[in-house]
Amino acid sequence: MKAQVRHVGTRARRTASELAVALDKMRDDEEFDGNSPWGEPSELAAGIDSDWASIVLLAYWNSLREPTEPVRPHVKRALALLRSTSDTGSSRALNDVAQLIATCWLSHEANAIELAPIWESKDSDQAVSILISGSSLPTAIDAVSLMSNPHSSLLAIAEIISRKTDPESLFTTEEFPHLSQLPAAGEAGPIWLGLYLRISLIIHLAPLEPDLAPISEQFSTQFYSELGGSRALGYPEIRSMLLNLDEDIAAYPVVESAGVCWSSAYLLADSIAPWLLSAIQLTNLREQAISQPFEDKVVQLMRAHGFKAGSVDDKGTWSTQSGKERLHCGERLPGQIDVLATRDDAVFVLECKSIFSMGKIRNIAEKLGLDGHDWRTRLGKKRDWSRKVLEREIDLSMIVVEGIEIYASERELTVEIPLLTFESLSEVLDTAHEMQVDHLDT
Repeated sequence: MKAQVRHVGTRARRTASELAVALDKMRDDEEFDGNSPWGEPSELAAGIDSDWASIVLLAYWNSLREPTEPVRPHVKRALALLRSTSDTGSSRALNDVAQLIATCWLSHEANAIELAPIWESKDSDQAVSILISGSSLPTAIDAVSLMSNPHSSLLAIAEIISRKTDPESLFTTEEFPHLSQLPAAGEAGPIWLGLYLRISLIIHLAPLEPDLAPISEQFSTQFYSELGGSRALGYPEIRSMLLNLDEDIAAYPVVESAGVCWSSAYLLADSIAPWLLSAIQLTNLREQAISQPFEDKVVQLMRAHGFKAGSVDDKGTWSTQSGKERLHCGERLPGQIDVLATRDDAVFVLECKSIFSMGKIRNIAEKLGLDGHDWRTRLGKKRDWSRKVLEREIDLSMIVVEGIEIYASERELTVEIPLLTFESLSEVLDTAHEMQVDHLDT
C-alpha cells in the first residue's frame, strides 16, 4: 500500500512537469489571441477526472515557489474549481488540464478588463496598477514569525490552549501584531487549535521537503492541559479542519486523491497567513486583532516623523504620545478619527482601512475606486470638523490601506482625498523629510 501511495505522488510530480511544458507551449502559441476557444472554466473542470487532476495540480502548485510566478494564481483557481465540482468527469488528458489553467488565466484577464470602468477617468485614460499577494496580507508578518521557529511556536500555542496563558505574554506585538491581540479562549479557541494542528503537520512533513507528501492516517499530535489531561489531534481533525472544499484553496492546501490526503510543508506554511486572516474575519475579533493594530502602525509612523498623533474617539478625546486632550468646536464629531496628526508645518487627518483581500475582487475594486464607496465622503466630514477644532487648514486628508501590495492610480494624484497604501504613505513622508533637509542645507 505504501509503495502504491508513493507511486501516486511520483506520477503526480512527473505529470505536473509535463503539464508546465504543455501550458508554456499553449501560451506561446501565436494563434492564442486572448480569447478562450474551449468554453467556461467550470465547464472544462466538469469534464476532468478531479481525483487524478487534483493531485497533479497540487504538485504543480507546490513546484511554483516564487510568488511572482504568473501562472501560480491560475493553477490554484483551476484546483479550486476541480474541488468544488460536484460531478467529476473522466478525462485524464494533460491537454485538458492545461486548457483549464489557460482558461482560468484568460477569465481573470477578462474580469480585470470588466472592472476597469471603476477607475476610468471621465476626462482621459489614466493608468491603474493593483497587486494583491500573500506577502501583502496583514497576517503575513505573524506567519513568518511563527515559521521562523516552528517548534518554539508550537510550545507557545500549546501553553495558550492548555493553560489559557495570555498570548501577548508569549508573542510580542512587534513580531506578532495580530496573534498577540487574540484572547486565549472564546472565539479565538478554534484559531489556536487550528494553528497547533497546522504547525504540527508542517513539522511532520518537513523532512519530506520539497516533495508533495501523503499524510499518514497514523499521524497524531497532542498536548497536555493544566488539569493533567491531554488532547490529541490526528487524521480525523486533518480531514475536518484542513480539507475544506468550500473555502479558499490558498488557506486549505490539502487535497484527497487515491483515498489519501496530500499536501506539503511548504504549502501548509504558505497557507497560515490567508487562513489566519480568514479565520479572524469570521469572528467578532476583527476590530481588535486586525483593524486596531493597523491604526496603531500608522500612528507610530506619524510619530516617528515628528507628528503629535493619535486617534480621536467619538466624544472628541484625542489620545497622543503627550496624553489625552479634549477637542470640541460646538459641532458633533461625525465619527471616530483613526489618526489626527499635527506638526508645526502640517496637519494630517487619516482613515485607516485593512482590506480583506481574500474577498471578491469586485468588492475590493469598488472600495478602492473613486466613486464606489463612501470612505472619502465620511473622511471629508471629519476633515471639516478637524479644521474648525484646530482653527487651521488640513494639509492632507487620506485613506491609508493595508492588504494590498501595490495600488497606484494617476487619479489619486488629483483628487481631494487620495487613497494610498501604507508603504506609499511612508514614502511620501520620507520624501518630504528629505526635501526639508535639502532645503535647510541649501
